[in-house]
Amino acid sequence: MNMMQFKPFGAFYDTGRDTGCREAVRSEFNLGAGVGADDGDIMPQQMVPDLDVLASALVAAFRAHSHINNVMTHISGARWDDIERALHVILNFVAVPFGLSRLEANILDLICAERGVTGRIFKPYFEMLLTRLLPPVQVAHLQAHVLSLHEAAQMRDGSSGPAPGAIKTGVVR
Repeated sequence: MNMMQFKPFGAFYDTGRDTGCREAVRSEFNLGAGVGADDGDIMPQQMVPDLDVLASALVAAFRAHSHINNVMTHISGARWDDIERALHVILNFVAVPFGLSRLEANILDLICAERGVTGRIFKPYFEMLLTRLLPPVQVAHLQAHVLSLHEAAQMRDGSSGPAPGAIKTGVVR
């Protein structure tokens, strides 16, 4: 098989904003046994998704989005394996804000802060991906975990945004 026999990736040829997500994230991802199974129980059998699979599905979707791809490539130094590891740490329910690397803190800030153009794109895109990949209960748990992790990291750093006068005086935090 040569390269000409493959179908072009739809994210580059469609005008839809989330086309790449539809191509990159599908139901073929196995997020663990029993995820989304309707067996009549009040609570699903598995409350925690397979983080390896979830992180790789998110990375695939981020790479399919042109703007997020550029930003993530920039902040990671083009190390997408580092991004996948960082997402695995962020999405892990035992993660604490004190041990986050700079990349993990940057990604967490993109997911939660809604600052700038990228933040306003990234947060709803991330939430949409979670709702497409996971059952609603797991989405709610992950969103609450990520938000609490971000808030704890912000309180630990003592900042909720840029320092007043930081731009005028050139102070770098």
